[in-house]
Amino acid sequence: MLSRYYCTVTSKVNISRALLQQLSSLRRPHVQTLIARELTNEVDLAKLAAQKYGPSEPTIFSKIIDKSIPAKIVFEDDQCLAFHDVSPQAPVHVLVIPKLPIPQLSKATDDDKPLLGHLLTTAKKVAETLKLEEGYRIVINDGVNGAQSVYHLHIHILGGRQMNWPPG
Repeated sequence: MLSRYYCTVTSKVNISRALLQQLSSLRRPHVQTLIARELTNEVDLAKLAAQKYGPSEPTIFSKIIDKSIPAKIVFEDDQCLAFHDVSPQAPVHVLVIPKLPIPQLSKATDDDKPLLGHLLTTAKKVAETLKLEEGYRIVINDGVNGAQSVYHLHIHILGGRQMNWPPG
């Protein structure tokens, strides 16, 4: 039965979201790519990420930190890393991530206060470096309803154009 659905996916026939979610457990890269194409909106991708990755699972950001995946890095120190987003939502779209993997802002503790402060001041410095003196937006998505798609805390710096309100 699964092979019939698998053939449906590989032949790119429209399939239901329920089936896509069932297929998301398959670890085959080409199946994951097809699923990602079908689940194109941010909310669906966030739900898929929440199912797939737990707080202890390594993320794509872990691989960027250890340099096993390349990134266009704009800043790095012993506590954090800033790099250009691979799917920019503005002319300038940079992510600032802690090297210590905190899965979500809502999971941060009082012990994380110095690191969280450092991330924000780093975001400010990166924005200055990128010449965003006219203004920029800072965004942190948290959890499924916040459309968090990577469970490693990250700050989005968006700029280079007039931002609109409301954002969501």
